[in-house]
Amino acid sequence: MSEEKIGARDDAEGTRSAMRITLLSTGVFASMDALTKHVSLFYSAPQIIWIRYMVFASYGLVVTIRRRGWRAFQSNAMTLQICRGLLLAGEVSIFVIAFRNLPLADVQAIAGIGPLVATALSVPILGEKVGIRRWSAIGVGFIGLVIIIRPGFGIFDPMLLLPAFGISIYALYQVLTRVAARHDHPDTTVLYTGVVGLVAMTMIGPFFWKTPDATGISLMLCIAVLGLSGHALLIKALALAPASVLQPLNYITIVWVTILGYVFYDDLPDMPTVVGALIIVASGLYTFHRERVRGEPYTESKTS
Repeated sequence: MSEEKIGARDDAEGTRSAMRITLLSTGVFASMDALTKHVSLFYSAPQIIWIRYMVFASYGLVVTIRRRGWRAFQSNAMTLQICRGLLLAGEVSIFVIAFRNLPLADVQAIAGIGPLVATALSVPILGEKVGIRRWSAIGVGFIGLVIIIRPGFGIFDPMLLLPAFGISIYALYQVLTRVAARHDHPDTTVLYTGVVGLVAMTMIGPFFWKTPDATGISLMLCIAVLGLSGHALLIKALALAPASVLQPLNYITIVWVTILGYVFYDDLPDMPTVVGALIIVASGLYTFHRERVRGEPYTESKTS
């Protein structure tokens, strides 16, 4: 067998492995969201997130310092790194509150608009060019969002605006992460993401602290480990296959949370939410397709 065929076979196997790992990560993130919804009924969002950041920052410190030593703290864009870290901490806080007050599937359906928002923000911030096809897809995606939120109708729930706001913050965080990549090593960016979030939540968390019992602390640590594991799986998958191939699979998270929401919380999305979600997913997939054709970078669609 020729070297070209062996290489192609290895690439195909690597892509299949990456897709399996990505699908596993969607289940991990969905489980984290479902568990977060349960724990948020008993403990405040700042407390849950504070513990998450304790685990995340500790892991980031150990890994990055082992790789690069204390020079990992040397940043050429300190203000940018701090802003990124604060944005992510704020986004996570918003979604914990959203999970507490809304069905899981509704939150994830709205979160599907994130990659479209990131594409739109890449124009003014990164100077990228977005053609009429992608602008049209973005517009159609926002029509799906309006169908889910239903403003102006008697059944309108203002709480639905919360995940829309949260995913917009996350989209800005993603775009700024791409800006940070122009100035700092990825390890430095990861390090500051965890450290800035930990410092911010350490300033807030004690004011909302409620001493947890053994079950409570175990569940909050489990949430932190699930989040860390999900991101580790994504990193592994991205090392095996391009983001353009894997990104559409992240929409499977909506399926997972719908199942978990029904099994554990007896929640099912209503028809307008299903229709809106399908429109958002279709718009997102088309945008991914156009970006792949044009060979432009992708943004991660995770919400937590």
